[in-house]
Amino acid sequence: MAEELSEVERKRLERDRRTRQNRRGRRNPAPVPAKLTRTSAFAPKRRGIIDSNIERIFYVPGQSVVQVRGGELGSLHRDVIYALFRLKERMTTLRIPNPDAPQNGTLQGVPSHYEVIEVVTTWRELLKAQGLTQHVNNLLTQKQVFQDLRQVVITIYEGNPDQIMEKLHRGRLGGRGMITGIIDTVEWDGVNLDSRVKVRFGRGVLAAFRTKNLVSLNAEVQFALKSDYAKSFWPYIDSKPTHLFVDETMLASLVDREVYGERETDSTRSQFRKDCRQAFDDMIRAGGLKEWSIELLGAGKRKIRRYHYKHALPRRIEQEQIELPFPLAV
Repeated sequence: MAEELSEVERKRLERDRRTRQNRRGRRNPAPVPAKLTRTSAFAPKRRGIIDSNIERIFYVPGQSVVQVRGGELGSLHRDVIYALFRLKERMTTLRIPNPDAPQNGTLQGVPSHYEVIEVVTTWRELLKAQGLTQHVNNLLTQKQVFQDLRQVVITIYEGNPDQIMEKLHRGRLGGRGMITGIIDTVEWDGVNLDSRVKVRFGRGVLAAFRTKNLVSLNAEVQFALKSDYAKSFWPYIDSKPTHLFVDETMLASLVDREVYGERETDSTRSQFRKDCRQAFDDMIRAGGLKEWSIELLGAGKRKIRRYHYKHALPRRIEQEQIELPFPLAV
């Protein structure tokens, strides 16, 4: 007689089942920590502003709270991070001696070793993973992006984002969290396209991989997008496989804005909505979405747009229903 599964095992099997059903047949997807797909910490622009005095809290309701110190990150920084996650075959976990541990004996609370995630690749592979031209002229830009990422320190809060923000507004610590860099070190042994590049991620990334708090991102679409707003929206949309629409209030949060916030005027709001429409058109052009439409919600001047969309690639469970004979599909 088979042994009865524990509650933990049942939940794990159910999670694996949902994951298989939600797969969309992506080609070489990127396994990305969920909080890096549902955050507004990456501005919808090409260049970041690195300034050690900048410290901001990026809040996406119901999704994430991330505090960033040391600068503002943009689309280029996000793309490099996603490209590294895409190079799964180049990624390993290493056990490194802790330089702070005593040489002789052990000290309570100080581990003798610590673990890191390391990606060993080449400039050529890194450019190829982002869909960029494999030319030495692009190496300087990649190096600058790494330098920006190395200077930024982030605080990732765990728990209910709305409750965390409420505590932070009251001047209290938001709850469980971690202070880390996105990347710890970057080394390269040459300036040729086939020169080796070695990148080690921060502890927050390792923690996400350990807990399997990952989502499968269609990286082919991400790197084909031209609109910086689309680059901010697509990771969120693709990480929600069962969702069929998104409100513009969420889209605004993903680019650190509020539709009817104090900073917005009729002109900026109109431009934001134009950028949203262009972003959805771009997601169709890049092969991520098949179609989209707008629904107006509310009355008066404060109407909200709801963007309905259909993925270009059906989920596995949807594809299986399509392939069934008609009576069974019904």
